[in-house]
Amino acid sequence: MELIDEVYDGPAFRDVLARAETPLTLVRCDLRGSDLRDAALTEVTFTDCVLDEVRLDGASLGGATFTGCRLMGAALPHTRGLGFSLHRSNLFAANLTAAVLSHTDLTGCRFTEAVLRGADLRSSVFDGCELIHADLAGAKLDGADLRGAALGPCDVDRLRALKGAIITGRQAEDIITELAGVTIVQ
Repeated sequence: MELIDEVYDGPAFRDVLARAETPLTLVRCDLRGSDLRDAALTEVTFTDCVLDEVRLDGASLGGATFTGCRLMGAALPHTRGLGFSLHRSNLFAANLTAAVLSHTDLTGCRFTEAVLRGADLRSSVFDGCELIHADLAGAKLDGADLRGAALGPCDVDRLRALKGAIITGRQAEDIITELAGVTIVQ
């Protein structure tokens, strides 16, 4: 079922979910501020939707897709279900504590000031992403491809958080220059 240009609060959208017989596709819908904690959003597709301040704590997101969405300040901690994806979405100041996003193409997402503490980001691709001031403490970044990401300022704690990630020589040079105040000559 495809829903276009609709506006929902939490209870109204939960009602739509309960009545749906096939996976939902939402296009340009507005769910800002909706409380969808522990909701079953498996295989729901969100395209160009506004989900600012939405509460998705503990939601089942297996197979859910967010493309071109605005999730500023959204809460997605401890979401359940593998295989949800985020593409070209704005997650400024979103809370993704302990979210499972391993092996995910996160191309074009903005994670500026997002909380990714303890998130599983192993082998994910961050091409064209912004991670400026994102909290990566305890995140699992083994094999995460950050070569196309804007990493922003880096202190020693942030450098430790990047353990296992793949970065470019230029990114490494920028980090060393910032941390040590040295000039690197090639």
